[in-house]
Amino acid sequence: MDTLAVRRFNMLVRIREFGTAHPDLFPADSLGARTLAELGDIVDRLHASAMSESSGHSAARQGTVSKTAARQALRSALEAIARTARGIAVDTPGVAGGFLVPRGQNDHELAIAARRFADDAAPLAASFIAHGLPASFVADLQAALGLFERATGGRATAREAHVGARAGIGAAIDAAFAILPRLDAIVENGVAGNPSLLAAWRSARHVEGRSVRTETVPEELVPPAEPAVPTVVSVAQATAVAPAA
Repeated sequence: MDTLAVRRFNMLVRIREFGTAHPDLFPADSLGARTLAELGDIVDRLHASAMSESSGHSAARQGTVSKTAARQALRSALEAIARTARGIAVDTPGVAGGFLVPRGQNDHELAIAARRFADDAAPLAASFIAHGLPASFVADLQAALGLFERATGGRATAREAHVGARAGIGAAIDAAFAILPRLDAIVENGVAGNPSLLAAWRSARHVEGRSVRTETVPEELVPPAEPAVPTVVSVAQATAVAPAA
């Protein structure tokens, strides 16, 4: 999860904990209790998605390392065959032209070249072996190709799991924020006469670095703020910027 998602997740956990600590605010079968339970289910899904995202990310990183090693092994096998083909071409002109290693990093092109090398080298195996390649060079190339394709597929699968988990996190957070205004209304109305509980709710409801209301409520729906009581600092600042008489 990114930083904002983590902050939002932590806020949702705090809200669930607030509900657990103050069950009297959420009577059984009430709208508040049902909403809190729905939020709890979302938190559980978020936790599972976060774990899946972390595992997918780690697997994707490991897959990158494995794929890099497999690609290098496959390219080395191709280069050995191409080098040998140039040696064979001294006595059999034209052979080298059929064994050209792709210069780019395109995985598909590399795999196609490996299959072509294996097919084209098999009938000339005796010549390749006579020039120093092991008798198993075609089988070795096919094994390297298989390893490369498995590494490529494994990395793709890990990336899909990572991306899917991240999408699940986003969807779950959106679902949670869609029902939070309902809890805002229920709790703030329920604790209006209890400043301590109201402060506890707003503390739990706060997302670090973000306004609680601007996170969830369209601006046109936010009631106007009550006039603030001037503080000593604000009065001093006002005096400092007031025009001279």
